[in-house]
Amino acid sequence: MDNIDVLVIAESQAQSTRLSRMVGRTLSGHYQPCSESEFHQYLVAKRYDVIILGNPSKLSSDVLELIDNHQPNTSLVMFDANSEVNAQLLDQQARRLNVNLVSVLPLPCPPERLEAVVERLTTASHENSVDSAPMSAEEVSSALDAGKIQAWFQPKVRIADGAVTGFEALARWVEPDGSMLPPRVFIPSAEESEVIIPLTRKLISDSIIELSSWKRSNLNLKVSVNATVEVLDSDNFVPWLQDLLERHKLAPSSIIIEITESRVVGSASKVVENLTHLRQLGLGVSLDDFGTGYSSLLQLSRMPCTELKIDRSFVSGASGKEETAVLLGNSVRIGHGLGLNVVAEGVETRADWEAVARAKVDEVQGWFVGRAQPAESVIPWIEDWNSRQLLLQTERPKPLLNKTVTQKLLGRDQWLFHRPNALSITLLFILMALSALLARFVD
Repeated sequence: MDNIDVLVIAESQAQSTRLSRMVGRTLSGHYQPCSESEFHQYLVAKRYDVIILGNPSKLSSDVLELIDNHQPNTSLVMFDANSEVNAQLLDQQARRLNVNLVSVLPLPCPPERLEAVVERLTTASHENSVDSAPMSAEEVSSALDAGKIQAWFQPKVRIADGAVTGFEALARWVEPDGSMLPPRVFIPSAEESEVIIPLTRKLISDSIIELSSWKRSNLNLKVSVNATVEVLDSDNFVPWLQDLLERHKLAPSSIIIEITESRVVGSASKVVENLTHLRQLGLGVSLDDFGTGYSSLLQLSRMPCTELKIDRSFVSGASGKEETAVLLGNSVRIGHGLGLNVVAEGVETRADWEAVARAKVDEVQGWFVGRAQPAESVIPWIEDWNSRQLLLQTERPKPLLNKTVTQKLLGRDQWLFHRPNALSITLLFILMALSALLARFVD
């Protein structure tokens, strides 16, 4: 992606140049560093794929508004030396101005966090470089009939032991030459029309076929499929799904139906009845994007769910933002308190993995684990994951002793218990003998 155009804005030319060099080691492209006094002329001169701000809290207050006015939808990354304090405020300001903020990163920035953000930037830039004009519902329907829209599978793993538990089926438009259209090009038009019903059934059918194949390979997995209110309320959806499972001799529990929190709240009672029927049949029901909708805890307790899927906005940055970590932890406690399996999506870095582990999330999903992949890549991916996942095990929190006078004198924040061995016992006896001898001399 050497053709990416990047505008870097900082207080001074020297600072923006240093920032350009730092990011340029990971993200290839054409960089234009500029100072605060000259950034406006660059904003209006040409279109940029990425804009980088250095210490934005020290820049003029209208910089985000100007970016929104002159560079709409451009990916924005901020680097802030005091990101732990400023990140949430900057994020709120970006949301209020509808600026496409990708991430707020610390200065200095850990390499893995920068690499994760760069991966997202290159993906977004690639999608923007292809013909991304929205497809009509008729075009989506034709692509569906032609077999261009397929189910790809993004892995979900159990964080306690790294075991692969299943996948989420995601729609991918693949042309005969192997090129792909981004989901944002065709999913919205499908959701706004009745095309979403055959599209969802296609994903479910493909998933069940693959589950049968994986079962023959002794893999006991589950697949999650997103379903809109229109799909759940469509005629014969539940009987159709039940018949499909029976024909392929699959346990109903191998399919999890995901429904977005904001879509299910206030939906017709028929939808909730169908979800309840699916639960009675043995299927899983997952409440997706939890925390972004407007459901009350009472409504949540009445939903026939088996799983709570925490939105990525409560995961990304939870390792460095106390407020995000609190929201993540409370969401997990709510889910567990209701007896639900809790999944965190959007885990992109080792820091994200460790943050959700501390919050006691059950399963995770995101680029740190794996991206969506075609069905034929699933088994090789599982074999590769199993060979390397032991490296991802997070250390268990170590028990603490109450602070003692000795601890305070030594300035230690915690004491760790260690299992005694022969050497430590021998040393203990020697110390006790020396103490007794010293006491005799003192007396």
